[in-house]
Amino acid sequence: MSDIVMPKLSDTMTEGRLVSWKKRVGETVRRGDVLAEVETDKANMELEAFVSGELLEIKVEAGEMASVGAVIAVIGKAAEKGGQPAQPAAAAPPKAEPAAGAPPAAPAAAEAKPAPAVAEPKLAEAEAKAAPTVSEAAGTKPPEVPGPSDFKQDEAQAPVAPLAPATGEAQAAPVSPSTGDEAGVAAAIDESAQPQAENPEAPAPPESRERAAPVVRRRARELGVELSSVQGSGPDGRILLQDLEQRETTPVESRESQPAVARAASAAPAAPTDGPAAGEGAAPLSRLRAAIAKTVSESWRSIPHFTVTMDLQMDESEAVRQQLKQSGVAVTVTDLLVKGVSLALQKFPQLNASFAADGVHRHEEVNIGVAVAVTDGVLIPVVRGCQRLSLPEIGKASRDLAERARAGSLSEKEMSGGTFSVSNLGMYGVSQFTAIIYPSHAAVLAVGAVLDTVVVRAGAPACAKVMKVTLSADHRLVDGAYAAQFLAELKAVMESPVRLLI
Repeated sequence: MSDIVMPKLSDTMTEGRLVSWKKRVGETVRRGDVLAEVETDKANMELEAFVSGELLEIKVEAGEMASVGAVIAVIGKAAEKGGQPAQPAAAAPPKAEPAAGAPPAAPAAAEAKPAPAVAEPKLAEAEAKAAPTVSEAAGTKPPEVPGPSDFKQDEAQAPVAPLAPATGEAQAAPVSPSTGDEAGVAAAIDESAQPQAENPEAPAPPESRERAAPVVRRRARELGVELSSVQGSGPDGRILLQDLEQRETTPVESRESQPAVARAASAAPAAPTDGPAAGEGAAPLSRLRAAIAKTVSESWRSIPHFTVTMDLQMDESEAVRQQLKQSGVAVTVTDLLVKGVSLALQKFPQLNASFAADGVHRHEEVNIGVAVAVTDGVLIPVVRGCQRLSLPEIGKASRDLAERARAGSLSEKEMSGGTFSVSNLGMYGVSQFTAIIYPSHAAVLAVGAVLDTVVVRAGAPACAKVMKVTLSADHRLVDGAYAAQFLAELKAVMESPVRLLI
C-alpha cells in the first residue's frame, strides 16, 4: 500500500483544505490521475496520483483541513486491505449472550493494539468454528476451559465490542474467552472485521461542486451569497469575482453578509470599561492574509534591508510604448521595467542570487516575480527566463499570469522559482514607496508613478516624465555602491530604450 500525503504546493503552505475528491473508495487509480482538488493559501490546485492501484481509504473528507505531510488517502491492492473481503452482516452467526458471572474484559494493556487489525486475520478460523460451537452451546458438548495460551492470544480482542444496532438497542458487551462461549466470540470477531470505509455512494458536499477560487468563496461568504445560485463565466463554469459583483443582493443578504464574529460581538453585552468598546470584535485572518503576514514577518526579521532611490526620465520609454500600442502590441510600464531589469541583472548577477547558510547561490535564469493585487492581498507570479524573452513576449506572459492570479488559478510552478521581484504602485498615483524583499530573493524594485516634473536641461528648465524607483536589497549579498551601480544601469536602459527592443 502507498500513503497519499498532503503535498507542499507553495513556498508558504503549511496546511491545505480538501475541496473535493475526484475518485471514490474502491475506484481504480492510474498514475497521473487527478485524485482531488486542494485549496492552498494562494490558489486551488489539482492533486495527482503518483502510483497506480485502487483507492482503499480516504482519511480526510472534503471540506476538512490537513497539515502538509499528513496522510489523506491510501492506494494499493484490494487484497492488501484486511487480507480477505469481509462477509456481509447477515451472514454472521447469531450472537450468544455471555454466561452469567463472566469475568471482565482483558487487561487494559491490550488497548495498545487496534482491535480490527488483530481480529481480521482470525476471521476464517472464527467462521470455521461457528457451526460446532453452536451445537456446543446447545449442550451437546461441555465447554472447554481455555488455557493460558488462549488468554494470551485473545487479550487484544477482549476490549472489542460489536457496533450497536441501528434500532438504538443497547450495545452488546464484549464476550470474554473464559466463558467458553465460542459462538459469541466468533460473532464478535465477524462483526468487528467488517470494513469501516466510508460509503462510496455518499454524495459529495455541495461545496465540492462549486468551481471557485478561495478568494471568490470568501467574498461570497461576506456577501451572504450561495455559490450554487451563481452562474460562472470563467473556464469550465468557474465562478469569478465579477460574477458576484454583477449579482444584485437584497437588503436581507446585506444583513447576512456581516461576518459572524462581528454579529456576535454586536449582540454581546457591554464590555468592561478597560476592554474594547461594545460591538468591536477581531475578524479572523483569511488564509492568504495569514500567509502574507508570515512571509513578510520572516523577511523583515531575517533579511537586513537597505534601500536606494533614483529618478528615471521616462520620455523615451513612453514614446516607445505608445508606438508599440499603435502597432497593435500592448505593453505596460511594468513590462518595460521587467525587460530593463533583466538586462541590468545580467551585468550585476549578485542581485540575481540567493543567500543560504552554505554561501551565495547565483542563478543563471532571470526569473522575475511581478506583484499582482488580488481581493485580500497580493500574489507574485513569476515570469521565467526573462533574459531570453522579447518585450512583447514579456507583456503577453505578464498579462496571462495577472489574469489567472486574480482568478485564483495559478499553479505552484508559476508562483515559485523567482530570483528578483518588481512591485508597481504607480497606477494608484503613488510617487515613491519601499517594498519588502521576498524570502530567497536578493532584492525588490518598488516603482512609483510617471509624473510630469520640471527638470533642468542644458541650463534651462524643461518638462519631463519622471519616475522614482526604489531598490530594497539584501545587505548580506550586496552593498550600497553595488545597488547604486545597478540602478544607474537600469536608468541608462530606460532612458535609451532601443535596447529593450533587441
